[in-house]
Amino acid sequence: MNQSTERELRDLFAADAADAPDELAVVAGAVRRVHRRRRTLTVAAATTTVIIAAAVYGVHRPTATPQAQPPVTPSSVPVTPTPAADLPAGVKPGDPLAFGAAQCVKAYAPQTLAEQAFAFDGTVTGIGPARTERDAHPPLDLRSVTFQVHTWFRGGSAGTAVVDMSPPAAATGTGDATSEGGPAYRVGTRLLVSGMPRWGGAALADPIAWGCGFTRYYSPSTAAEWATATK
Repeated sequence: MNQSTERELRDLFAADAADAPDELAVVAGAVRRVHRRRRTLTVAAATTTVIIAAAVYGVHRPTATPQAQPPVTPSSVPVTPTPAADLPAGVKPGDPLAFGAAQCVKAYAPQTLAEQAFAFDGTVTGIGPARTERDAHPPLDLRSVTFQVHTWFRGGSAGTAVVDMSPPAAATGTGDATSEGGPAYRVGTRLLVSGMPRWGGAALADPIAWGCGFTRYYSPSTAAEWATATK
């Protein structure tokens, strides 16, 4: 190869080398633009997704389920009935509550029980002054006895009943259930009570409990008999 041809080739290669950086720069710039566009589209797509998700969640977000409120309970504490073992000495569940020397207008029987104005199964919750005395002469020695009623057999429907009765044995200084001093009962004693209005009228107008077997210590079997007799 002569020197002239060699110079021409070097000049040609030099020209090509001089042009190469421009072409590489163009290609590199195009690549950068593509990358920027892709990043822009990716960011935009992500932002759109977040906005849509937020909108959907805001529309369909479930509301919190309210917690159930605890049930409301009565302010008064129910009285625990006296257990059978705590009855006065010598008596059993179902025995009549002795009302001393009171005279019996009629004998106790299922048929005569059915004639009573009121009858219920209840637990003594309070004992106070008599309510039925009015202007009775001579006045009777009575107490008003408040009961928490478990079952009405006849005459009422309320949760409580207030009935005049002979005073409990504790008030007369004796604990003998058969004593003429009075029947043995106290707060917590569960009784089957029946009677009549003292002065006539509605069943629970001035109600007074009857003795002679018409008021008894509670027993399940006696309560079942009362339920049958008063149907």
